[in-house]
Amino acid sequence: MGQVEHCLQTNVIPKNTPENGHLAPKLFKMHTLRVAQLDLMVTILNLSRFIQRHRGATLALLGGDNSFRTQVETLQKQTSAQFEYLQCLNQSADNPLTESDYEQLNLGWLTIIKDWENDELHHSFEFHSHLLELIIRISRQLSERVLATPEGLENNEPLRSRVDNSFTYPLHSLTQTCVIDLYELVEYLARIRGLGTHMAVIGHTDKELGSKVSFWLQEFRYRKERFDQNIQLVSSQYLPCIPGLKSLPNLNMKLNYFISLLGHEMVSERNFKVPSHKLFLMGTEIIDGHLAVMDQANAVVRDQLYEMNQMMLERLSMDAN
Repeated sequence: MGQVEHCLQTNVIPKNTPENGHLAPKLFKMHTLRVAQLDLMVTILNLSRFIQRHRGATLALLGGDNSFRTQVETLQKQTSAQFEYLQCLNQSADNPLTESDYEQLNLGWLTIIKDWENDELHHSFEFHSHLLELIIRISRQLSERVLATPEGLENNEPLRSRVDNSFTYPLHSLTQTCVIDLYELVEYLARIRGLGTHMAVIGHTDKELGSKVSFWLQEFRYRKERFDQNIQLVSSQYLPCIPGLKSLPNLNMKLNYFISLLGHEMVSERNFKVPSHKLFLMGTEIIDGHLAVMDQANAVVRDQLYEMNQMMLERLSMDAN
């Protein structure tokens, strides 16, 4: 309600003079397009969650645990619906997602679900992972568009400087750390969840799977340490709006237990004893906790885009008068 009430305030609306008569509609159009592109980025990142879960559940099912079948079928329906919604959003955002990129995304998903029950384990894993890599590339490009310095400020250096210093620069830092970097961090954890669940299903590990998981664990630890450092550089004004950050210490305890449990099972000479569903659910809880931070960061970006547009409207209308 706070944001709606802010929109309804009238004390910031400029007088309808010849000098600024087209100012409000122009800024409104720019803001609407920017928010639509942000919604597109958020939807693509949300799509990745379904694909990550589908990968993990599929690897479990290919390993022989038929109890994951219902989850796989549900995720396929949900993901296909997300693709349709994505296409509609792209059109409303003036098609920042090129036809080629959308076709690659769609083809990647169709490749995953076509005759998927007959896929080899490594093929299924690579099909999913390739699509997720494409998603992060597209998300990074959309982020650059959403947070680009607004057009038309080339001859207004004071306003351009204020926009960049108060909004675009700190939002770039927030998005890079709490959206892009965090997504890449979570993807390593999702890979570990997927192959870890598969090993739990088949009851043992092998040299190839074990070496992959060990490498991802090492990479995850490195990226997690870098994330913890970079979060200190995010503007402090945003932190109260991202309560998920306060939950990370408790989540780290669960994460350490998850990693320790998986590592112990991998090096143990006995068969894998951890139930597959337990491992999958543990990994999912940790992943969702991290993704909550990403959701909250994107909400901050949306609110700040509104504030930026209002500030520009006030300043430009004053200059016009």
